[in-house]
Amino acid sequence: MSALKLWTIQAPTALLVSGALLLLLMPPCLHGTSGSPNRSVMDLGLPQGWTNVTGSVSPAALGGGMMAYDSSADLFVLFGGSDGEPTNGTWTLSPKDGQWTELNPLVSPPARADGMFVYDERERAFVLFGGWYEPSVEKYTRFGDTWVFYLANTTWIERHPSSSAPPRSDSAVGYDPASGAFIIFGGFDGTYLGDMWSYDFLNNTWRTLTSPGMPSPRADGRMTYDPSTGAFYLFGGNDYSGPNRAFHHLGDTWRYRFNGNSWSELFPAVSPAPRDYAVFATIGVNGELLTIGGYGNKSVLGDLWTFNTSREAWAEITVPGGPSPRMAGVGGYAPPDDVFVVFSGADLTSGKTDTWFLRYPPPLIGQIQTSSTTVQVGQSFTLTAETVGGSGFIVHAGWDFGDGNTASGFVASHAYALAGIFSVRFTAVDDHGDSVVREILVTVANSLPTWEAGGILIIVLVGGSAIILITKRRRHTRE
Repeated sequence: MSALKLWTIQAPTALLVSGALLLLLMPPCLHGTSGSPNRSVMDLGLPQGWTNVTGSVSPAALGGGMMAYDSSADLFVLFGGSDGEPTNGTWTLSPKDGQWTELNPLVSPPARADGMFVYDERERAFVLFGGWYEPSVEKYTRFGDTWVFYLANTTWIERHPSSSAPPRSDSAVGYDPASGAFIIFGGFDGTYLGDMWSYDFLNNTWRTLTSPGMPSPRADGRMTYDPSTGAFYLFGGNDYSGPNRAFHHLGDTWRYRFNGNSWSELFPAVSPAPRDYAVFATIGVNGELLTIGGYGNKSVLGDLWTFNTSREAWAEITVPGGPSPRMAGVGGYAPPDDVFVVFSGADLTSGKTDTWFLRYPPPLIGQIQTSSTTVQVGQSFTLTAETVGGSGFIVHAGWDFGDGNTASGFVASHAYALAGIFSVRFTAVDDHGDSVVREILVTVANSLPTWEAGGILIIVLVGGSAIILITKRRRHTRE
């Protein structure tokens, strides 16, 4: 076993190592079996929710890899990343069956991590810019080169734009198919950057974009483009904005419109915890974005959130199973297969080589809780329901108490007027139309009459007649 290499961001000076990457990475390998792989579902169609599709062949555990989705070939392409040292391998991942394939181009870009990588749908080519490498021990340099990759003939070609963005790594990046714009914001070159650039493939030029009210300088935030609103969305990152310019994670959400060149900060009622190095992708065309994992508050995260661009609201989604907490993984979404992909990354002890598929939305699951399922006539009791999974946005939640009465919301109180056994039904519906129904039986008994505190009621049947005996507790005093 080769020695492991630990990079840390506990202090700002260590941030210079890799643009804010905390990673304990395993040595290179060609296989990984984290979790319990289940490949048989591929033959039947993936179930809603998470499926571990890890196979016998995959790239090494990587941090800061670069992955994008080729819509014409229905394949993901992964380039580079660091397994303890920067790499320059090129791989494809099929969202149909989870199979990884290593490619062997005649020429490849120099090894690097944390570059910016997108797929240009118009040109059917991937575009790579920047990243970092380590020419000598703990001496880190940023690239400023531009490359394109054609999957059809497995060819990398370096381009030499007449104008270019300055060298950097760890920028937020996105692609707008409507305009063909490849956008990068911020990044790291030894200092935090707050500029924005776009690349024109046909003219092979980079140009700077300035706009009032831009986000603060940062690195390792995540950006994705939403076709339903025609806008890019930026979340999180890191900077030195903590007390006394301490290293700090960001948790803000921004929208950028290329047409109009305008930024707007959004203020959702709830948001994921501040973080960097998450996976962030657009899911379909209905204005839903997913983010998972990352690093924040000295913790590796594993939570899954959705952002609804029409509501401008975040919601956390709890899905059984799924990847372990991790940061600096890669991922994306394949529309034809309706699959959200997460690969690799690391926690504080090891790198990951597992591959996960999520069919979104996951199943909507619910349960009912109550202090007692046996009450008396006229006695008020409270029921509480909760749901997990689904789209994260519940548009209806309601109760049917089985006696003609109903209530709305997740918490309800009720009192029955008659004795009997009643079926209480809770129904929840999310904004995708998925629903969950849960029922419990509640037994309602008649109340016993009380004549005097401390009295005991005894009913004795004698020859078909009821004789009621009431005993009373007498007070005894000492003389």
